Amino acid sequence: MSKLEQLVLEGGSYATTLSAKYKSRERWTARDPRRIVSFIPGTIMTVDVKVGDSVREGDTLLTFKAMKMHNTYRSPIAGRVAKVHVGAGDVVPKGTLLVEFE
Repeated sequence: MSKLEQLVLEGGSYATTLSAKYKSRERWTARDPRRIVSFIPGTIMTVDVKVGDSVREGDTLLTFKAMKMHNTYRSPIAGRVAKVHVGAGDVVPKGTLLVEFE
């Protein structure tokens, strides 16, 4: 029989058998709010900022079309745009770096 291990969660802990896949998973880390990354594959429809622009939290950065829907990427922070890695019409896979802040 497998050894039971303590699984600690926000609401408490309990004894369970943890699989090898679970033990070797990539741990979740918070994203850097200065790096805007595509969350799904799709096409860049518009880029509403350029290098050097100052943006406020909530300002539109770009519009992205995926699965017949238009998604608006809004700035999670106030800051200055350091790099724009995409242009209108670019087709990007999930995880592509789109915009960076200083």
